[in-house]
Amino acid sequence: MNIVIEKLKKEDLREAINIYDSNHKIKTNYEKLLNIYDKIYNNPAYHNIVAKLNGKIVGLATIIINYDIVEELNPFLTIWNFGIKCEYRRQKIGTKMFEYIYKFAKENNCEFISLIAESNNAIAQAFYESLGYMREVGYVKIINKEI
Repeated sequence: MNIVIEKLKKEDLREAINIYDSNHKIKTNYEKLLNIYDKIYNNPAYHNIVAKLNGKIVGLATIIINYDIVEELNPFLTIWNFGIKCEYRRQKIGTKMFEYIYKFAKENNCEFISLIAESNNAIAQAFYESLGYMREVGYVKIINKEI
């Protein structure tokens, strides 16, 4: 099994975003995404990655370096939009992606990594905990969007 984790390329957008869209009611606005993609891609704090299995995109994640302004001013990393295509789950692809993310965070001197799992997604929560992530209390306020 040849798994490659790499930065998301513009030509791979539709295939990659489909991983997210297939699991959510609200679908991605591709026209808007194409208009802002270069701005996102060229921002060094943003790093959208994909997992490819034998050249096919099977995983997606957005990782963002956040620059702290307190204590030692150490940056930290947040993970968003993490997902693996249903038919490729439980094949260690997610684990490989998290290894890449951890290495990226270390290389960028991040103090910690944070992510949010939906409260009803027990499978994702168990997966994150198996990788050593601790459950904390977090809050999200949705703005301008129906859930």
